[in-house]
This record gives sequence, structure tokens and C-alpha cells, in this order.
Amino acid sequence: MTGESKRGLPLRPTLLSVVVLLILLAAGGVGALAYGSSSRIVDDLWGDLAEQLAHATTQRALRYFEPAPPYVELTRQQATSGRLDLGPFAERAAESARAEPGTDPVDGDPVGGPAANEDTATRARAADSDGSADAPIEPGPGDPPGHHPPTELLDHFRAAIEANPEFTWASWGGEDGTYVAVHRDPEGALRGVWRTATDTGTILRELVPSGDGWVLHAAPTHGDYDPRTRPWYRAAAAARDDGVWVEPFVFATVRQPGFMYARAHREGERLRGVWAVEYEMSDLSAFLATLEVGEHGEVYVLTSDGQVVGHPGGETTTEIDGELVVARAAGHPDAMLRRAWEARADANEGAFTAGPYLAMVERFPAETGIDWEVLVVVPEDDFFGDVRAQAWQTLAIGGLAALLAILFGAFFSNRVSGALRRIVTELERIGRFELEGEVASTQSFVREVNDMRDTTARMKRSLRSFGKYVPKEVVRELLLSGEEAALGGREEELTILFSDIAGFTTVAEKMAPDVLVEVLAEYLDGMSAAVRGEGGTVDKYIGDAVMAFWGAPRANPEHARAACEGALAMRAKLAEMQTGWDAKGLPRLDTRIGVNTGPVLVGNIGAPDRLNYTVMGDAVNLAARLEGLNKHYGTTILVGDATAEAVGDAMVFRPLEWVAVKGKDEAVLIHELVGRKGEVDAETVAAVGRYAEALSAYRDRRFEEAAAKFREAGAALGGDVSSERMAARCDEYTAAPPPDDWDGRTVMTTK
Repeated sequence: MTGESKRGLPLRPTLLSVVVLLILLAAGGVGALAYGSSSRIVDDLWGDLAEQLAHATTQRALRYFEPAPPYVELTRQQATSGRLDLGPFAERAAESARAEPGTDPVDGDPVGGPAANEDTATRARAADSDGSADAPIEPGPGDPPGHHPPTELLDHFRAAIEANPEFTWASWGGEDGTYVAVHRDPEGALRGVWRTATDTGTILRELVPSGDGWVLHAAPTHGDYDPRTRPWYRAAAAARDDGVWVEPFVFATVRQPGFMYARAHREGERLRGVWAVEYEMSDLSAFLATLEVGEHGEVYVLTSDGQVVGHPGGETTTEIDGELVVARAAGHPDAMLRRAWEARADANEGAFTAGPYLAMVERFPAETGIDWEVLVVVPEDDFFGDVRAQAWQTLAIGGLAALLAILFGAFFSNRVSGALRRIVTELERIGRFELEGEVASTQSFVREVNDMRDTTARMKRSLRSFGKYVPKEVVRELLLSGEEAALGGREEELTILFSDIAGFTTVAEKMAPDVLVEVLAEYLDGMSAAVRGEGGTVDKYIGDAVMAFWGAPRANPEHARAACEGALAMRAKLAEMQTGWDAKGLPRLDTRIGVNTGPVLVGNIGAPDRLNYTVMGDAVNLAARLEGLNKHYGTTILVGDATAEAVGDAMVFRPLEWVAVKGKDEAVLIHELVGRKGEVDAETVAAVGRYAEALSAYRDRRFEEAAAKFREAGAALGGDVSSERMAARCDEYTAAPPPDDWDGRTVMTTK
């Protein structure tokens, strides 16, 4: 056997060799593997994030522009079907004037006067009758006779702007040079524009809504704006029947890029005009400012030729020769945008590098007709800086670990083998039951070795602890885990129970000693079983009394309810035992029980060589006093107010009165535990309620009312002692009221 026990490799050199070899291998491979893996993961994360942001930006922009094509198509269809008046407004007004002489608006009637179009005149009447600002829309110099406002178009555009908050302008440019539009000004108010062409230029009328019509906001002015010469009109005319997205331009009012959708309106081959919707792009820049790409990255929206229509900082315009134009990515003051644009290949889509930056470009879908793209740019260090730093740290740590392994390997292996030798020595001493002293607490670098040491120490402490309670021969058979028993305790909230046999001295005098011992043993066994059955701990027997508690050593958040269940179980068990005693002709034993909840000191209390796991404190004393008060109130189970509050309505409690027990100034409301809710009959529950009403009247000094209710409750409860006692006290107070500072308490002078 001795020879066999020495077979195998020695622990110390084996540990040293294995540790050094593993660390050297790790130092050579971990750094490279970690860097490669981290780089791939971060690269994938960057690609996924950039793609998601680019796609989200594209979809946001497309949703922004989405209403324009269907709106323009619907407007075109309404005009084609005759439901929308396209003029020529001057010709129709002139015909009305010739049909109804004397209604020439040049003479001062509102434009479209009553004879020409009564409804139009009604909706375009003046907000002010003196012809100043907000006056009726009247013809300007050079207007044809009978010229009338395009009210239907203005109302239609107004509805479109109100229904589509993303629209900035909705307009119509006619083949005759007429231009009608409604737009939202920088403050959000709606404004109308009506231009008519004359031989010398155009007449501009600025309009504002008034009720369900339009009025002049300012006097008409002359200008030279002709929609037929504008790029958007020509682009739409060249596209025949297809809508077109026009090259970005700058809104002078807000100094931000604008974007327009236009579509020609034809009657056969005849071009009647062009419908248009214009967008302000500042909302797109505001959206881009909310996107986060790494720590310093940004998202931009550009046209395919590099015009900046969306910038998170709002840098979308610049001045060239005093003219405000849409900024371009080439030469832009934003270095990330400029470098990414310079590095981007025109035909490429996807990820690419731009010097110290990572970039991703995604084009708008071709079917939208919008030749734009989203550019995501981020400094490379935002994603890969930590990866590189961690790779260098890993390599440095690996190299250092290899050196330390060579220097300290022998020390580590010696600690492990030394700890094992010490554990073996302790186990040999325990086998001889030599329990003095502690197991050496030297830490090992191996968890299993530490576990073995801790287990050995716990076993030694447990055996030593049990040796204080029972002979060592018993302890050898009881190897239980746990800390060594020692003096001390902790404060916890527990529920304590005391029970005592009523009139035990008198009963004992009537019984032979051997019979008394037998009956008492049966009683204590039954009461203890009832306590343990509800999870309680039997603390001690004090003669015929039983002391128990709930909530320790095993925690129980429902300790108050469990204690009440235990008290009811004790009462039920006693009734069962009384039946047996009656059959044997033995005296009946009646028990009184007191239960209370509160903070106590719980733990090992006693002498160093003889401990008792028990509880101490005021809550314990009150529980004992409550047990004794049963005799005074003619009850079986009394509980403190804290217990009743903790249990709640799961049990039926009868509040008896406020009592200051002997030795205490503070009064507590004591309760009788009647039974479980649902098991107590309705008549008893009603009587308990009547008693509670009487107690409330008693404390409010309504003694006559309280006496009557106490007697009613007592009658319902069948000659209840507490009810009779309280009714008699109310009669006394009715005849001789208590002092003004009386608070309803009863001070007990005996235990």
C-alpha cells in the first residue's frame, strides 16, 4: 500500500511546468487572436450600424417627400375633370362683365364682382372696407377688364398645405404667365400669391386667408417674375406627362435648401401649365442631428453631384459672389464630409475608407426619381481605437505573465502542495477527535484546495459545537455543517407565543405524581407538535408553560400569521386530548395563550459551555403578560396589536381594550383571536363588530352608548366576561366621568 501511494507525478514540478507552458502559449496567441476577432466584430458592427442609419435616413426622406406625387396627380385629375378652375380668369370675368353691364371691377367693385361670380365675391370680400391692408382683391393697373381671383386654386392649395405640414409651397404656373400659390411663411402662417402677366411685366398680389376667402395683405406691386422662364417649369414641360424632382435651390426667407416636385398639365398636346410642390429641407438636417454614429460620426444627405441638402449642423448653404447657393461637399468646411466626398468613387455604393475616416454611401432607390445619396462618416478611432489599444494591452499582459510565471511558478506550486499537506494533517487530527485550535486559514491559489480547507474547518467547528450539547460519542455520529456555536445574537422582528395551563397547581394536587408526569408529558408533546407543525421553534418548557417563537432560525416573512395558526392548532389539539382525558376519568387541562410580535434579540444565550438558542426583549415580556391577561378577560388566546396588524383580515380578531401591563406606561390594544376568517360563524362575526363599535364609543367617552353595545355583544357571545366587565365600567364612568386627560387605557397592577 505504501509503495502504491507514492506512484504518479510529483505535484510541485508538474504544476510549475504546466503553468509556464500554458502561459507561454497564451502569450503567443491570445493577442493576435483577440485583435483579429475584435477587428472583425467591430467592422461588422460598424457596417451594420452605418447601413441601418443610411437606410433609416433614406426612408425618412422618402416619407417626407412621399405625399407630393399623389397630391399633384390628384390635383391634375381634378383640373382635367373640370372640378378645379384653371381660367383663363380674365376671359371669364370679361364675359360676365359683358353679360351684366355696369359691373366692371375697374370701377371699384371687388374682383370678380357680384354680377360676375357672386360666390367668388362673397369669399373674397374685404376684411377692411377702406381699401387699406387686408382689403378686397381688386384689379391692378393693366389687368384686363373683369379680372377675377383664382379662388378655387387658392382654396385648393390652402387645403393641401394644411393637410401636409411638410409642404412649404403648393403652386400653379399657367401657360399665360399666371402664377398662383399658397405657402407657409417662417412663422407658420399661410400666405397666398397671385401673379398675372401684362405687357409690361407682372402684377403681384400677396393674399391672406380671411374666413373662407382671401383678402389682399398689401397693395399690388409690379415685377418681372414669369413662371414660364423658371427651370422647374421647363423641366416639367420637357418631361411631358411624368413628374420630375427639380434640382435643389435656396429659400431666401429661411436661407435653407429647398426641393421641388413638378408635373406638367396638358389638354391633349396643349401645355396648360405646371403644378408644383416645394419642400424646405431644414427638417431633414434636424433629423440628421439626432443620429449617433460612434462618438464623433455624422450622417449627411447629398445630391449625386455633391450638393449638401442635409447636414447635422445645418451647414447647407454658402455665398458665392454675394449670392446664397446650396453648399457643395467639395471644399466644404466640414472636414469629415470633405474628405469622404473626395475619397468616394462616383460609381460605388457601400463602405469605403477616407484617410482616418470610415464611410458608407447608400443611394436613394432609382424608382423614386430622386438622385440623392446618404453618406455616413465616422473617425476610424471611434470604432477601432479601443480594439488596437486592447490588443497591445493583451500582448503586454501576456508577455508579463510569461515572465511572472517563470519567476513565481515555484512559489505557486509550493503554496498548493503545502496547503494540501496541511489539510491532510487536520483530517488526521479530526479522525482522532482532537478538535482544539483552528484550521490554518492560509489561502491557496486553487479554488478546490480552498474548498477542501473550508469544508474541513466547518466540520471541525460543527463537531466542537455539538460537543457542548451532547457527549462526544454522539457528536462523532452527527457531522453537520454550520458555524461554531458561540455567544451572541441579532435583532429581528419575530412573533413569540407563551402558553400556560390554567389552575395547574389545583389540578396537580388532585393527581398522583406518576399520573401527573404522564399527563403533563402528553400535554407538552401535543402543544410542541402543534407549534412545530406551523414552522415554530419551541424555545423551552417552564414547568407547565411552553415558550415558542416564529421567524428564527429559519426566516419566515409570515411569522405572525404562522404563530396565530400555531395557537389555533394548540387549542384544537388540547380539545382532542381533553376528550381522551375525559374517557380516562382524568381532570381536564385548560390552556391560556399569549401571542405578540416585535423586535427581539435572538441568538445563542447562556454560558460559553452551555448555550440556549432563545429570544429576549420587551416583545417577549408582553407575550408572557398577554397569556396571563386571559384570566382577567375570560379568553383563551390574546394577541398584541402588532400581531393583529401583521395578520390582517386573514383571521377574526376582537379588539378588547387598551391596556398598560404592569411595569409599562405605554398602552397597547389587545385582541382576542377568535378564529380563521371563513370558519367563524356570521353571528359571532357580527357580535365582534358590535363589540368593536362599543369600544370606539367607549374611548370617545360616549359611555351610555358603549354600555348598551357592550351588553348587546355580550348577549350575542353568550355571557362574555369582557363585555360584562366593559359594560360595568361604562356604567361607572357614566355616573362619575373620568378626568379630562383620560385616554381609554386600563393600567394593570398585577401580572
